[in-house]
Amino acid sequence: MNKKEKPQLALNNENNEAAIKKALETFAVVRTAFSAERAVMAWMRTSVSFYTFGFSITKFMDYLEQRQEGIQFSEGPRLLGVILICVGILSLVLAVIQHVRRIRRAKELGLPTISRFSLPISASVALLSIGITSLLAITLHWLL
Repeated sequence: MNKKEKPQLALNNENNEAAIKKALETFAVVRTAFSAERAVMAWMRTSVSFYTFGFSITKFMDYLEQRQEGIQFSEGPRLLGVILICVGILSLVLAVIQHVRRIRRAKELGLPTISRFSLPISASVALLSIGITSLLAITLHWLL
């Protein structure tokens, strides 16, 4: 190997090392974005559990009142059901806000844009609409 080839080889090694370092940084940001998606999906599951428990409690109280004609149960269990649905809605809203902030930060750090469509955000919006609809239905049924 002559003297002209050695500097070129050193330059290629430096370029390769820089490219490898850049790729590793990008992969780290992508892993962080995937972690943020897993977190919001876990909160989606938790909020659906809150919705389910709240809805079940209120409907069970309605069932008991229809079954036991003339007996009026306390409003505590119904209020607990409504509160559980509200906690589910609030937790999902906060999880979506946190997810959006994390993704924005990841984009600032170099997260490549794969798609403009975000499945976790879309699914969260659908679950929020289900939660709000069930809350309105139960509240209106309770008040009327």
